[in-house]
Amino acid sequence: MRRLVVFEGESVIQMIAKHLREVPVPPSRRTDLPVPPELDRLVLACLAKAPEDRPRGAGELSRALAAIEGAPWSEEQAMQWWSRIQELP
Repeated sequence: MRRLVVFEGESVIQMIAKHLREVPVPPSRRTDLPVPPELDRLVLACLAKAPEDRPRGAGELSRALAAIEGAPWSEEQAMQWWSRIQELP
């Protein structure tokens, strides 16, 4: 199964250092699939270093996700996507 990680490193220390210092790559730059700019911003906000820059809770996150243009995925579509992504090298 493929591990999905925000940062890669040759050691745990290297990965921790990247978590502390580097800005994550937006989801749109990690896939060939279309990713709405609003989703890019929301994912990066969830990964923000400063807690005050992150969504304030599940309710705020849910409202932000619902406001993003485009048809939401069904549970079945999400499971199919996870199955495909885990099979990648």
